[in-house]
Amino acid sequence: MKKTLCLFLFLGLVNTLCFAQNKIFYRETEVEGEVYDLVIVDAVSTPAETKFKIKIINKTASYLSYNPAESKFIINNVEYPVINEKPLIVEPYQTDYKIINLKGPGYNFIKSYTFVAGGIYKLSSNVSTFTGEDFRLPPSSNIATVGPYDITIEKLVKESGKTVAKFSCVYNGEKTGLVHPMKVSVKMPDGKEYATIKRQKTFLLFKGQANDFTLVWERMPGGKANDMQLVDMFVKWNATFNEAEREKTLDASLTLTIDELKTNR
Repeated sequence: MKKTLCLFLFLGLVNTLCFAQNKIFYRETEVEGEVYDLVIVDAVSTPAETKFKIKIINKTASYLSYNPAESKFIINNVEYPVINEKPLIVEPYQTDYKIINLKGPGYNFIKSYTFVAGGIYKLSSNVSTFTGEDFRLPPSSNIATVGPYDITIEKLVKESGKTVAKFSCVYNGEKTGLVHPMKVSVKMPDGKEYATIKRQKTFLLFKGQANDFTLVWERMPGGKANDMQLVDMFVKWNATFNEAEREKTLDASLTLTIDELKTNR
């Protein structure tokens, strides 16, 4: 009898240890609303973390912003905040996503938990745009102010065949900052303006947050008169820097449950 009991205890311990090394997969879950739909996919827990992809489907003609720091996990009745995740902007009638994770041990024992998606805002269509003064390359000062933004040039490579300028910007306003790097152009001695050729997505910032962007121009027409290594170039911010009021939407609660079939496969 004792041998049988010991065998069962041993097998139970082995199963527990093996299970602790495995992943738990969760079913796809979604919630629908008037402003947006949310879908959680690719959710998995390991011995070191739980993570998933959250898709935000914008059903309106306005921009949506998502600040993950206002979301939380609820696991075994304990709340855990989302940390170290940058905001996300979702363009009108578009879908975008964030990877959200929670670091920590033992989440591969959790068969079900709740994620509360807070911090989703609908931005006003009345957007304020700040143009500011042209920024000279090479610069006379490394810092510029455009409305509620402080802009710093971090790196400049200025050659005949290619100019690369990396900037960082900090938003100091009380609303929501929207930055469109693709709207930047540069004015050359021939009087013409040339758009940056580096494709970059619009990003948003809340008060005190920073992000960087890089502007690139390749060899200009016009020969020596437009040789980027020899002449001054003037960055025109155009409609790059903006801000908008925001309206908070209701938090959405999603329950993740184990996908037994996928987990035990």
